Amino acid sequence: MKHLFLSVILPCVVGQMCLRLLQNSQETKIIRSKPGHVWRWNAITEEFEQLEVLKWNNTAFCSVNAINDMRGKTLVVAMDFKNRYIIIDANKNEVTGLIGDTWTALEEALKFKTIYRRARQSATATLMNGDTHALLSAKAMYSYTSSYYTYSVPLTTISYALFVRSEGAIITKWWYINIFSHGLWLASLISVICIALSIMGIYRVKKLIYVNYKEFNDELSTLSFNFLYVLGGMTGQGFEKIPTSWPFRLTILSFLVMGMLLSCGFCSALTSCLTSKGNSVPLANLEDVAMKRTHTLCIRTDSSAYRYFTVDGSEEGDLQAIWKGLMNDDCPDMKDSATLASKLCRPGFVYLEAPAIFLPIYHKAEHNCHMIQLPDTYCPLKLAFLHARVAQHRRLIDSYLMRMRSAGIFRYLEKKWISEEAYSRSNYLQSSNFQPVEYVHIHLTICFFSMMVIISVFICILENVWYNLQWKKKNSNSILLEICVNNLSVTKARHKARSRSKRSRKLNSILLSRNMKNPTFLQNVTVQINRW
Repeated sequence: MKHLFLSVILPCVVGQMCLRLLQNSQETKIIRSKPGHVWRWNAITEEFEQLEVLKWNNTAFCSVNAINDMRGKTLVVAMDFKNRYIIIDANKNEVTGLIGDTWTALEEALKFKTIYRRARQSATATLMNGDTHALLSAKAMYSYTSSYYTYSVPLTTISYALFVRSEGAIITKWWYINIFSHGLWLASLISVICIALSIMGIYRVKKLIYVNYKEFNDELSTLSFNFLYVLGGMTGQGFEKIPTSWPFRLTILSFLVMGMLLSCGFCSALTSCLTSKGNSVPLANLEDVAMKRTHTLCIRTDSSAYRYFTVDGSEEGDLQAIWKGLMNDDCPDMKDSATLASKLCRPGFVYLEAPAIFLPIYHKAEHNCHMIQLPDTYCPLKLAFLHARVAQHRRLIDSYLMRMRSAGIFRYLEKKWISEEAYSRSNYLQSSNFQPVEYVHIHLTICFFSMMVIISVFICILENVWYNLQWKKKNSNSILLEICVNNLSVTKARHKARSRSKRSRKLNSILLSRNMKNPTFLQNVTVQINRW
């Protein structure tokens, strides 16, 4: 034992044994930080007895006498408000909440009374003077107890969660396309092609049998028109005309019904996807907070989770280098629920807090913003309240707490005060507020149709230029042809006129030479020549 203790046992209080300590501050600190490690040999019972209470002047380490009956006794209990765990009713001088209801059940079972008062700044300061028997506060069991207090039997477990402000609905660039699976899109396209080929095949067979058969100006004989007709029918645009052939009518009716079902499925899935789309959050976990450094992490400095971010793992230690400048920078006071609720919706902040504590505060501000509880949990711990080590009743209370746990009372209290919100996280993780149609939803659609319009305009311009060039070329050729035709006709007319004049002169000369004496004959010949 390295001469740690004197072998002198002094009676400090009746029924209580104390062991005098050496006046060594370092070894006194060790005993204070690790109570229950000092044992005294009892020669009568032939077993070791635990010495665990440090005297107020740090001069002795004493044993505690346990009692088995608390009826009629009055205990002084300090309270530290913690939503869902300790709720103080000053008017009725009583407490509720998970721990408050547990203490009330102990009062009724063990028949004692309680005087409540406010807790001091620290647990040690509250319980070290010996005038307070217990501290009702949601204390996490993560470190050694001191020589002035000890933990009760664990009441429940607690874990911390990360709360991030939602950035709105999750919107993907391929929003319209993702409504159907790739297999369904492929099956629909193959169906359209097969139906178009079937219509064209039926039409060809009909034309082979009936020579003069014609439907829709003979447009069904080409695959492109059939494809457009079927695509229009399956998208709900109907069919232009009703064919006269019954095979066509049955085929068209079948793909119209198929198109109606596909269209209804697409529209309903599209509407459902729009109204129940998940929420988009900028961060996924604590690692993202540290790596991206786009948000400030807000956490209570007195919370049990704070020690995970310090160098030495204590609440008083310095922050780790990665969290310096990133934690509690311009954060609202998380101990003050009213201040936190008024500043909760500011962008650029994430909150690490127990759901049972955070969610009631969030309900006050949920009409202003939407917070998401991320699925990961952090710092799982057991919760208990604190006994003063000098309290003689603590073993009796702990035994009754074990009975309450085995009877399912703790489970009932968890469902009553915590489980309704803290454990039903689906209400917050997958909550879906109504989202209006935004520009991002139709961004790709507008771009696609704009591109098609531009391509159509460009094709139209090319067609006009091509037509203009062809028209000019055709016009020049027609002018040349007309000139040639005119010249040829003029030449033919001149040739005919010359031939006619030659014939008339020759005939006149013959007639004049032979029949000058017959005027009637001359007159008839002249008329005949004029007719020619």
